[in-house]
Amino acid sequence: MSQHPSQPAPQYIPAAAPAKKPSKAPRILLIVGGVILALSVIIGVVVAVIGFRGVAADAAQMEIVSGTGTLTAEAGDSYQLYVEQGMSAPMCVVDGPTPEAVGSGTSQTSTVTFQGSAWESFDSFTATEAGEYSVICDGTVAVGPPVSIGGIFTGIGGIFLAIAGGGLGLLLILIGVILLIVRRSATR
Repeated sequence: MSQHPSQPAPQYIPAAAPAKKPSKAPRILLIVGGVILALSVIIGVVVAVIGFRGVAADAAQMEIVSGTGTLTAEAGDSYQLYVEQGMSAPMCVVDGPTPEAVGSGTSQTSTVTFQGSAWESFDSFTATEAGEYSVICDGTVAVGPPVSIGGIFTGIGGIFLAIAGGGLGLLLILIGVILLIVRRSATR
């Protein structure tokens, strides 16, 4: 086919490149960060409350003994004798249903807040038989279970989860926000 000299040659205009879809990464980071933040704080607080509630329940089982007191124990129950912080430990004797019923206690030492005062353990025993146990002291003591180490670790673990998981969630949210800002400033 011949072209007429007065007609210009046809021009080919390249098609426009398809519009590039923006990345979904910033929104995904915002959503994942928000979920991690919310779940870690909620679960961490619940775990901490459960752990520390167990410790508080142990302190609530304490009884004050002035001179002589009795307690009912199941076989395997451990008890500690506590004296108010700053006071010297009195002499105490624990008697059980039989002479061999009073076993050696834990080597753990505990400090608890009871009735508005701090109490420190100074002795302990384990009930090897179920029954009535008498505690005879030449002063005032509190008798109760040892502080739950598992409860303390659970409470601290819950706090750590809330802080570490919350920090990770915040970091992901921050990265998502920065990516959105960078994208918007690049399109202007």
